[in-house]
Amino acid sequence: MSFENNISEFGENVIEINNLEKSFNGRMVLKDINLFLKRSENVVVLGKSGIGKSVLIKCIVGLIQPDSGSLKVFGKEVSEMNAKELNNLRTKVGFIFQGNALYDSMTVRENLEFPLRRNKILKDKKKIEELIVDALENVGLLEAIDKMPAELSGGMKKRIGLARTLILKPEIILYDEPTTGLDPLTSKEISNLILKIQTKYKASSIVITHDLNCAKITSNRMLILQDGVFLAKGTFEELQNSDNEWVRSFFEMA
Repeated sequence: MSFENNISEFGENVIEINNLEKSFNGRMVLKDINLFLKRSENVVVLGKSGIGKSVLIKCIVGLIQPDSGSLKVFGKEVSEMNAKELNNLRTKVGFIFQGNALYDSMTVRENLEFPLRRNKILKDKKKIEELIVDALENVGLLEAIDKMPAELSGGMKKRIGLARTLILKPEIILYDEPTTGLDPLTSKEISNLILKIQTKYKASSIVITHDLNCAKITSNRMLILQDGVFLAKGTFEELQNSDNEWVRSFFEMA
């Protein structure tokens, strides 16, 4: 399937980024970044570690302020949002941190309760329990409901982190290196889970990764980030078979 056909399959833009730039201590990390994400679409941003991929998605939820450019989510400029609007945005945009960001002193149940209580979404204990059970069933870990994070494997922590995000029913999910540190089998399971969530919830997602297998499984289309700019875009197959020698070599080396 071609890049153009992939785009036409999906709905309106839920994220629009134009001419975005960000530097740290005089070093330009993102240069003239242009990206859009359509409703129900999975876009993979592929690139080597430490080149600014995570900076990009942190800008989307207002964790990092870009130096210049436009970044709109659901048609609203993120840089112009006040604190209340940003908090509201973050209930609609789930962020899967690379390190899972589970609270070590809380059980799995308590970790999943936290975003519901923090955002004052629910007070009914029965409904909260139903949402927790549903979220854990979606990631295949209901049996871990009363375990502590220290009792979980790396792959299980990734799943619980995903369940905690799903409990708020976000319209957009941002995945920051979802398979880092996992063995190949567990990485494939997590990648397939991302695909399952897209299908079940019609979620729009940006997947930040340097894992080619994850990119192949999860992407509807891909952008390759190098030296702060997107040097190539297309489907996995189009990029893998690109006429551009650099793009092909990236697939061979990664």
